[in-house]
Amino acid sequence: MSYNIYFEKTDHEGVLNALATYGYCVARNVIRPDLIDRLKGEIDLALDPERTLPPANGKFHLTFAEESHALWDLVDNSDYMNLCAALLGDRQLCLHRSAAILRTPGDPMGAWHSDHRGHRKGPPTSANDFLNLYSMPSGGWFYLNGSHPDRSGLAVIEYSHTPDWQPPEGFHMDQDRIFLYRDGEETPFNQSDIPGYVPLISEPGDLLLFAAMTIHVNLPTNERRYSCGMAFRPKTVQIDVPWALPESVERLKARLPAHQQTLLEGYTGIVPDWKP
Repeated sequence: MSYNIYFEKTDHEGVLNALATYGYCVARNVIRPDLIDRLKGEIDLALDPERTLPPANGKFHLTFAEESHALWDLVDNSDYMNLCAALLGDRQLCLHRSAAILRTPGDPMGAWHSDHRGHRKGPPTSANDFLNLYSMPSGGWFYLNGSHPDRSGLAVIEYSHTPDWQPPEGFHMDQDRIFLYRDGEETPFNQSDIPGYVPLISEPGDLLLFAAMTIHVNLPTNERRYSCGMAFRPKTVQIDVPWALPESVERLKARLPAHQQTLLEGYTGIVPDWKP
């Protein structure tokens, strides 16, 4: 890698150019140490309150913003919201989705994949097929331990974010362009020996960003690893989902101040186990 991917959180032009050119970047020092600690505590409370999650495991919370209080402090952080508005090209935003992930030491490298569902064939089969259809940045993650290949974190395949990107020789993607495979193998590829592999190195307060179609993977975990994120979308992007608005959204709205409640206008929530 012979180019810069690190930008100040106020350098919107640098961030947008890097996302458009390379498919990923890192915005520096977006959150303070006290907020990092609060988010870690809330992830523990949501996913492992008794601290009993065994080694080599991962747990996910797919509506973390509905439980977290610390995430909503970001909404009153003008630098963060200005960056979100620049990423989306709009200042009239609503919450799109959120998540938290907790991994324990020994959790292995995942499978290379894209979150984007715009290339899927056939009718929707999961909630993600409704929520991941758009060209908005897919990655907006806080790796609260930092990201480093020796400990844990995120890796991407550079330049994999464009519609005409093709896998390197010896690899292919499924017809929906979701998972990456080595030719001749039936399980998604989960190793680092692939051209374009870039392990991201970041500090705990940094925001890791990648484009909607960027191929990415979680690295092997050698520590108790905390990550979370919230994503917004322009209110003009309206989504018709097949599930009723969960009661948890009404509880969230009831506890938010009025100026933050406006970010729930258009929010659909998610029913992770939805099936057609």
